[in-house]
Amino acid sequence: MDSHDANRIGAAILLTALAAAASVWVGYLAVPPAIPLRPAFALPEPPGAAAGLSIAEALAHADPRAGQALAARSCTTCHSFTKGAPPTVGPDLFGVAGTPIADVPGYIFSPALSGHHAELWTDEALSTWLESPARFAPGTRMAFPGLPDIRDRAAVIAYLHTLSDGGHQP
Repeated sequence: MDSHDANRIGAAILLTALAAAASVWVGYLAVPPAIPLRPAFALPEPPGAAAGLSIAEALAHADPRAGQALAARSCTTCHSFTKGAPPTVGPDLFGVAGTPIADVPGYIFSPALSGHHAELWTDEALSTWLESPARFAPGTRMAFPGLPDIRDRAAVIAYLHTLSDGGHQP
């Protein structure tokens, strides 16, 4: 290959890059990235949405067995639910309801969650945590995205209430 061929290849690459950049610029001018004043359409509520339902109301109708099944699918990768079990990726959750936050012996909590140490794992706190751990304690190490449905959270909390020596914790 002589220099004449190399120059043609270089010119072709340069012209292709310029054409691509020009098309992006023209596209940007033709369709500016403006945010509309109002949405084009409203998304419907999911079927059976629990808008306005409090955690106390949801707990009144929660099924601990459904919570156990949900916890088995969502939580057992990192947590155990057996009394005296050593911490794995996360702490053992036996008897956690009603105890101080970030106070499980043998487990080192992230500073984000340790900042809540003066609070208790009440039903409301558990619900907020289960809805979005990252929102409850920004910077937490827990990667779980959360349970958006309050009825699912209530079922898991009802199951956690059964995990104590007394069988139920407030």
